[in-house]
Amino acid sequence: MSQLSVAQAKLQELLRLLNIEATVEVDDDEEHPTLMIDSADQALLIGRNGDNLRALQHVLNVLLRREGTPEGFVAIDVAGYKKERTEKLKAMAQAALEEAVKGNKTVRLKPMNAYERRQVHMYLADSAEVVTESEGQEPHRIVVVKKRLY
Repeated sequence: MSQLSVAQAKLQELLRLLNIEATVEVDDDEEHPTLMIDSADQALLIGRNGDNLRALQHVLNVLLRREGTPEGFVAIDVAGYKKERTEKLKAMAQAALEEAVKGNKTVRLKPMNAYERRQVHMYLADSAEVVTESEGQEPHRIVVVKKRLY
């Protein structure tokens, strides 16, 4: 049985114990395999700003490691939430880049969790026009985008 099959079964069991009716399918993308949850309770599973989804993913990965499932990280998504959020973050980062360069100013994005801040930093890392940094304290930590000084 593959790691994803074991994870799929464990996630289905976990959802059953939480009294959440759902189906779990494997999206076996070679780069980012993901367990996709389909449920009428998707808002509950996602939670505010994806908090419940991240917590469920963490619990699943802890359970898998404790049971000796081979090394690796299993990602979970509900109704395409993560994919959609990633696209929004890319658009937000691109808009901040353009505003910083055209307006020659510092752009402060709204507070984000560490995972989302990392995505913004990575998206803008190859830009020759801007630099990014995080500032503030959790949970109000933000990404700052500045025009690169040569």
